[in-house]
Amino acid sequence: MQAYVNHLLEDIAEGHRPSDYFQESKKKTEEEQLEEELEESEKFVSQEGMMGFSSYCGLKLESFPPKEKLSDSQLAQLTTAFIAMMKSWNLEVAFPDDLPQQRRYDLLMDILVRPVMIFKHGFYCFDFCTGNPDGCELGEYCPCLKSEWYNPEE
Repeated sequence: MQAYVNHLLEDIAEGHRPSDYFQESKKKTEEEQLEEELEESEKFVSQEGMMGFSSYCGLKLESFPPKEKLSDSQLAQLTTAFIAMMKSWNLEVAFPDDLPQQRRYDLLMDILVRPVMIFKHGFYCFDFCTGNPDGCELGEYCPCLKSEWYNPEE
């Protein structure tokens, strides 16, 4: 399995954002730059034209093995490489420190098919928490479960 993991690590490295992805033919004025930033914000709010992350990085969900077939070390290798690749696309991930590797892997794989927006002027952070532990993707690892407002008797 490690040979296949090594192959996936190469594919993930190839999935980094190309250096010329946002390259423009002419320099923009300060006003044009501001207008572009505002348009980007409006596009994010409207969720218009958002595609799955797979369409940007070229990685396919079906290329990744089920988590049960991977060792903790292999899961760590893949999640670390995947997070680094996401950063090249101005996407961040915030996991609770105690979240197991298998859960991290599952959540990252879901990003491949989840609609995302690639920001030129900023970044987006997946924290997987809605602010309410009921139905939270993090389940028992939801940071809200540790908050004072959710457990006032503690």
